[in-house]
Amino acid sequence: MDIKKTVQAAINFERRGVNFYLELASQTKNRLGRRLFYSLAGEEISHILTIEDMAQQLEERKIISSESSGEKLEGKIRNYFQSLAREKLIENRMDNLEGYEMAMQIENQGYEMYKNFQAEAGSEYEKNFFTRMMEEERKHYEALQNVYYYLKSPDDWFSESESRVWNWMV
Repeated sequence: MDIKKTVQAAINFERRGVNFYLELASQTKNRLGRRLFYSLAGEEISHILTIEDMAQQLEERKIISSESSGEKLEGKIRNYFQSLAREKLIENRMDNLEGYEMAMQIENQGYEMYKNFQAEAGSEYEKNFFTRMMEEERKHYEALQNVYYYLKSPDDWFSESESRVWNWMV
């Protein structure tokens, strides 16, 4: 594995994600969806910085931090969700559903990319890092999926005994 090429591919993927989520946010009228897309753009920027840090740590052979930003994303969306009345949350709810579908596909692609990188990793440092990035992509997918189903069918979503991902939304 050529780690420099791998790092560059990861950074390019995350940059495309930033642009994609900013574009989706600008096209989305629903407040919850817009907030999610802006938050995901911020997460992708954080990933770029993390990837750059990882590359530096690999050069210096330092231990890679295993901090995850997924909990931060959920907390931001939870606070926003709880601050809005139900009527505001479902306002424009059918807006841009295809954007959520595309975003979930992209997060799956990111997961698979990092899974391949992890399988080809030449050191424990690299394996740990790519495992962490897989987890980040999985959390993003779950966030998108949960909000997508909430917006697509809020009555069904509310009628479930608990949400599949973020049960605090019930």
